[in-house]
Amino acid sequence: MSLAQDIESRIQILDIVNRYVATKKAWVNYKWLCPFHSEKTASFVISPQKNIAHCFSCGKWGGPINFLMEIEKIDFREAASILAKEAGIEMSTNFAREKAENGQDIYALYRAATEWYHRMIYHTENERALTYMLERGITRETIDRFQLGYSSSPRDLLYELKEKWFDTKFLIDSGLFVSETRDKFYGRIIFPIANTMWHTVAFTWRVMDDSLPKYLNSPVSHIFDKSSILYGLHLAKQSIAKSGEVYIVEWQMDTIALHQAGVDNAVWISGTALTKEHIRILRRFAKTVYLALDSDNAWVKATFSSIENLLNEDIEIKVIHIPNGKDPDEYTKSGGDFRVLRESSLSVVDFYLREWGREYDITTLVWKKKLTEKCLEVVARLGSQVEVDFYLQEISRGLGVSMEALYSEYKKIRQSVMRKKREEANGDKRNGTPSTEEDGNNQTIKQSNTPTISDLIAGYIFQYDFLDLFFQEFRYNTADLERVHGSGLLSRLTSQRLDSEDNEALHILSLRLEEEHALANPELIRRAFRDLLRMLHLDLLRLEKEALLTSVDTNSPEYLRLYSELIQKEKSFRVS
Repeated sequence: MSLAQDIESRIQILDIVNRYVATKKAWVNYKWLCPFHSEKTASFVISPQKNIAHCFSCGKWGGPINFLMEIEKIDFREAASILAKEAGIEMSTNFAREKAENGQDIYALYRAATEWYHRMIYHTENERALTYMLERGITRETIDRFQLGYSSSPRDLLYELKEKWFDTKFLIDSGLFVSETRDKFYGRIIFPIANTMWHTVAFTWRVMDDSLPKYLNSPVSHIFDKSSILYGLHLAKQSIAKSGEVYIVEWQMDTIALHQAGVDNAVWISGTALTKEHIRILRRFAKTVYLALDSDNAWVKATFSSIENLLNEDIEIKVIHIPNGKDPDEYTKSGGDFRVLRESSLSVVDFYLREWGREYDITTLVWKKKLTEKCLEVVARLGSQVEVDFYLQEISRGLGVSMEALYSEYKKIRQSVMRKKREEANGDKRNGTPSTEEDGNNQTIKQSNTPTISDLIAGYIFQYDFLDLFFQEFRYNTADLERVHGSGLLSRLTSQRLDSEDNEALHILSLRLEEEHALANPELIRRAFRDLLRMLHLDLLRLEKEALLTSVDTNSPEYLRLYSELIQKEKSFRVS
C-alpha cells in the first residue's frame, strides 16, 4: 500500500471538506456549493463511501490529499505530511525529516514562533504587556484562544529557533527578523494570523503606545496573502456555518472583542475591503454578510468597495451602523450588545441612500433624480430579477418615487449597462482575450468537464458491473474503440489494462452516475446504458463510412454492396 493510500484509508474526505464548507446530506452523498469557484446551484458532491469529492461544474476532484492540496494551495508532500500526522502515520518518505533537518519548514517555523511569543506574554519580566491586554478588556482565556503573544527580546526567538535546527538564512527570509540581531516584532503585542487549517501563516504586531504605525503585518509570502486570509476564520467558521451569518470588522481587536462578547462569527479583513477571494472563501459558510466597518471616510469607501464585490454572489448584504462613531471593540466594552445592532442593520439601498443622501439634497427634484439614477446604476448590474424587484421597492420607499417610474428608468439604465458589457466583451475578443461572463450555472465550465460517451459507458460498467452486458450488446471489436476519439478509458477497461489514473477517473464517473441515478430503478439504468451504446455504435458506423469512401471506388458494385450493408446496420442500431 502506498503512503497516499495508507493516509486516505484512515482519513475521511467528509471530515476534511467540512472544515471548509457546510455540507448537507443528499441521498447517499453530501453536497454544497463548490469551494473552488462561484456558483448558485450546488454541484460539489462528497462521497463518504468512495472517499472522494468532485465538482461537476469546474471539474475539481480528489480524495483527502488532493482536496487539501487544492484548497490550501500546497504541494503533495505538504498535504500528505499534514494528513499523515492526523492519521497517526509516520511518514515513510524522508520529506518531513529532511525539511526539519534543513531548517526550512515554514509552518513549523511559524508554529514555533507562535508558541514562543505566547509564552512570553505570561513571563514575569513582561508583566507590562499582559497588563496592557488585561486593561484593554481582553481576558486570559481570550489571550489563549487567539494565542496572543509578546516579543520580549530582539534576539531570544532567533536563538531558540536556531536551537531547533532552523537555517539562519531561512529565518532571516521568513519575515520575522530584520537581521540576525533583531526580531522584527520586538517590544510589540503579537497577533498570529492562521489559515483555516489552524496553521499560523503570518503575524500582525501592535504597539502599546501612540507611536505609528499602530499595526503592521508580516510580508506577503507563498503561504500568506492578505487578499485571501480572514483573521479569526479558523475560530469562527463553525459558528458561521451554523448561523449562515458572518460579521466583517476593521481590526483584529474588533474580532477579538466580539468573540469574547459571544459574537464568535466575526472575522477581520486584512486590508481595506472584501476581495473576490475573501468572498469565495466566505461563500463556503455564509449566506448573509454583515459589514461592520468604521464610519470614517476611508472605511465608508471600503464598505462601498466590499458591496461592489459582493453583488451577484448570492449573498445577502447588510451594513451595521454602530452608534456614536464607535468601533465594535469600543461598543462592546462600553456595554453595548452587538447582536442588537443586527436587527437595525441597513440593506444595500438603505446604506446608499444614507451615504449618498449626505452628498445630494433630496428635498430638491434635481438632486433626488440624480440620487435615483445613481441607485439604479447599482441595481442594473444585478443578475437576479428577484433582487432587482426587492431593491426597486426599497428605492421607491426611500425616495418616494413610484415603482412604475423607477422600472421605466431601470430598463433604460439596464440596457446601457448591458450594451457597455457587450462592447467590453467584444473588445476582449478583438484583443485575443477570452471573455466568459460566468452565469449561475457555469455553462462554460460545465461544457469543458462533460465526459465523453465512451467515458460514461466505462463509468456504467464500473459502477453497475455491466461488463458482461457490454460484451453481449457491443457490435464491434474492442480494438475498434481505439479509432474513437476519447475512448481510451473504455478501451483500457474492457481489455483490463487500467492504471492508477484510470481508477481515479472511474471513481469520479461512478460518483457522477450515483448522483444522476440516485432514485432510478435498475431497468432505467440499463436503458440509459443501452442508449449510450447506441450512440457509440453510430459513432463507429460513421468512421466505417468514412473509411469506405477512401478505400473503395464509389462507382464499383463492391461499394454499393458495402454501403447497403452499412445502411442496414445503421437501421438496426437506431431501433435496437
